[in-house]
Amino acid sequence: MERLKNPRDFSLVYSQGRPRFGKYVVVSSLPTDLEVSRVGFAVSKKVGNAVTRNRIKRRLRAIIQEVAPNVEPGFDLVIGAKRSCVEVDFAQLRADLFRVLQGSNLLTRTNEGEEHA
Repeated sequence: MERLKNPRDFSLVYSQGRPRFGKYVVVSSLPTDLEVSRVGFAVSKKVGNAVTRNRIKRRLRAIIQEVAPNVEPGFDLVIGAKRSCVEVDFAQLRADLFRVLQGSNLLTRTNEGEEHA
């Protein structure tokens, strides 16, 4: 999975993509003809100061790195953090992001149930 860095790509995903809302995150997805999926992260200044925003982005990157082998190829994703994600722990954030990705049909196979069994 590659990173989405170009501001033009972010704007394209926001304008033409389909948003899915979770309790702590918003995932906007846009199908592409690429053979790999790309992901970008958006954390507004309304969420907190730079330290807080960077901590949230690190957590989201770690979760995506874990889930990356299961993400369908050919999508551009922008994962936005809601203000409510500041107070939650890593496990809750992971569960919410996983639920949103699963609800968007962006995962090829799920390992969530296998880890707890």
